[in-house]
Amino acid sequence: MQQNFTQEDVILYIYNELDPEKKPAMEMAIASDPELLKFFQKATMLQHQLDLIADEPDSTVISILNEESRSNSLEMH
Repeated sequence: MQQNFTQEDVILYIYNELDPEKKPAMEMAIASDPELLKFFQKATMLQHQLDLIADEPDSTVISILNEESRSNSLEMH
């Protein structure tokens, strides 16, 4: 029985969240369906680009924020 896979299935496969029993069939589908292969390639490229995004602020930003917080500290009365 041939299984039809969706783009959502491809994303689950990329993030290793697809049911392990479906993985061999998914790999065959990607290899044999040009549209699924194209989506797989684009999705893995985007995943790689997302991994390159710096998720921590630059040290200069932290220094500026610390300086601002010191200069604008609330006074207790």
